[in-house]
Amino acid sequence: FVSLLVGTLAVAGFAAQGDKPHEIRLFDLTTAHGVVDREPFRPTQLFAPDDNPIYLWFRAEGCTTGTTITSLWFYLETDPPLRFREGVVTVDRPDDWGQFNFELGPGKRWPFGEYRVELRVGDALMAETTFRVSASETPRDDSKRRDAAPSVP
Repeated sequence: FVSLLVGTLAVAGFAAQGDKPHEIRLFDLTTAHGVVDREPFRPTQLFAPDDNPIYLWFRAEGCTTGTTITSLWFYLETDPPLRFREGVVTVDRPDDWGQFNFELGPGKRWPFGEYRVELRVGDALMAETTFRVSASETPRDDSKRRDAAPSVP
């Protein structure tokens, strides 16, 4: 039911100093209706079935040029949860934020229910967040942000 995942990334390019290994953190995950001026536009965790695309914005620390970040998108109303898309981006310039977005094909609608998006570097889960699709009208400002960002050496 999904046709396109676009990942754009402008993530931190902080190199490790000396012989110390650098730590990577992905945090402040925020689902939104867009990204404007490097910030989430109309952040929310509640979307309508016709909201398209849905953006996942995040902050990053410790990523160097060449770091690969993977987003995994899950529909949680099935047992087990259905992984319906994966997106991959490679850091290509220094910055402290990034975004993935998911766009349905023409005429498609998001099924009602709960969704989860995970961000991974290699096999390590770096952060995740959830959002909901319901028949309710999408609120204009829900700035809830979730982060589950353990540092990984």
